[in-house]
Amino acid sequence: MTPPSSPLRIAAHNGGRSYGGGEKWVVLLLKGLAARGHQVHLFCNRESIAERARSEGIEASMGVLGGHLALWQPWTFAARLRAFRPDALLLSTFKKVWLGGPAGRLAEVSRVVARIGLDTDLPGKHWTYRVAFRRWVDAVLVNAEGIRREVVRGLPGYDPARVATVYDGIALPSSMPGAGAARAALNLPADVPIIGAVTRLSRPKRLDRLLEATETLPDVHCALAGQGELEDELRAQAKSLGIAHRVHFLGYRPDVPNVLAALDVFVLTSEQEGMANAMLEAMAAGVPVVSTRVSGAEEALAPDEEGRAPGVIVDGTPAAVVDALRGILDAPASRIDMGDEGRRRARERFGYRRMLDAWEAVLGGASPAEWDEGTKAPQRTTR
Repeated sequence: MTPPSSPLRIAAHNGGRSYGGGEKWVVLLLKGLAARGHQVHLFCNRESIAERARSEGIEASMGVLGGHLALWQPWTFAARLRAFRPDALLLSTFKKVWLGGPAGRLAEVSRVVARIGLDTDLPGKHWTYRVAFRRWVDAVLVNAEGIRREVVRGLPGYDPARVATVYDGIALPSSMPGAGAARAALNLPADVPIIGAVTRLSRPKRLDRLLEATETLPDVHCALAGQGELEDELRAQAKSLGIAHRVHFLGYRPDVPNVLAALDVFVLTSEQEGMANAMLEAMAAGVPVVSTRVSGAEEALAPDEEGRAPGVIVDGTPAAVVDALRGILDAPASRIDMGDEGRRRARERFGYRRMLDAWEAVLGGASPAEWDEGTKAPQRTTR
């Protein structure tokens, strides 16, 4: 498989309100595409997102797409697109397909590609999305096979070959700090087991479950790196559970490798996800993972034919989380094996170059079916 024969002009839109996993993903993708010689521009609903993108070297500006009734906005956004003259438009926020799709057509963009990264973002839920995908979207890329199946089911009449699973890719760390140095940098205790997560502090992440599990593990500390609207509520919960001294709110951390190096186990307690990028980063860092059964968990964590697994999948109860954590924390040799398997899968299945190859090809006009991970497509020729 070869890349596009000439550089592309790629516009992307993100409608997020805060800088979370989806925003981090689109910036990472655009950085990779720009490094390959393509011209990229990110249009955002929030100036704060545009600022973060610019800090990462990505050209970004405002291009607001609001709610479903803002029917004038396809014309205003189309004008912004015409000024940039893109060959392809990537709609990275599901709910903006209704307005972003027609904007792409009005601007005569030859290729409109939508990304779906959450198992709750399904076009079959409302007629507006079914119309938008059928009329204005040329290809749909999702990050977990379970999501792809639901998208195909919810879009009867939409060619399934235009929907493909492309796993999110992560840039593997060139080196990792030692646990002692990482904990010292974060002011975390050096001699206790530490569980935790790098996450947005929001309700879908169900971090209340993680705090309840921490309460049941008296010698364990919990570290949470991230910001969000639920921080005050989570602090209050930790205080009411009597574990405030064992829960460390680290805030936004640009040094994610330090956070991961400080953890004995990474914990994902979400009730909705796609393929969680923070989970993949933990695997790449060799940190065992405990995850609820969200989309992407099976593909990332399920044991292989030889029984090797980088983590454990549990139901959403704090008791199940506690049992899995105890099993990992009490077995140092198993932790090492899980870490090794996580690094292997991150390298072979969730590599950054592999993701870039797929997105570059599909944005350039290739059939998504040629790049579908869910059907285990043949090995591709990469740069």
